[in-house]
Amino acid sequence: MDKIGAFASAACAVHCLLSGLALGLLSVLGMGFIGSTATDIAFLSVTLSVASIAIFTGMRKHRSWRPAGLFLLGVTSIVISHFVLNHESKDLTTRLMTTTFAVTGGVLLVSFHILNLRLQAKCSHS
Repeated sequence: MDKIGAFASAACAVHCLLSGLALGLLSVLGMGFIGSTATDIAFLSVTLSVASIAIFTGMRKHRSWRPAGLFLLGVTSIVISHFVLNHESKDLTTRLMTTTFAVTGGVLLVSFHILNLRLQAKCSHS
């Protein structure tokens, strides 16, 4: 699950970066759907579902709360980006802040999966 989750989280981070910085260009290229709310919800749903399963399977094996902390920071960052800040704002500063929070959240979720994988591997070797 962590390998799938790391890929999904990385795709989510790239999606957030592209939709935050190049939405106008993507629309011209016929890829405006990348910045749609439906795409945001799809990425978040897949990413959070896989991550939730990975947390519980990892916790049973390695008993460390560190990956869960990264997960919570990542989700908090994404929630701030999408629900606290106005991610549809035309203001450049607000757009940069929402993009920064969203990409940071995605990177934290990728980090969560990598740490979770490493801790599980360490448990299986000992």
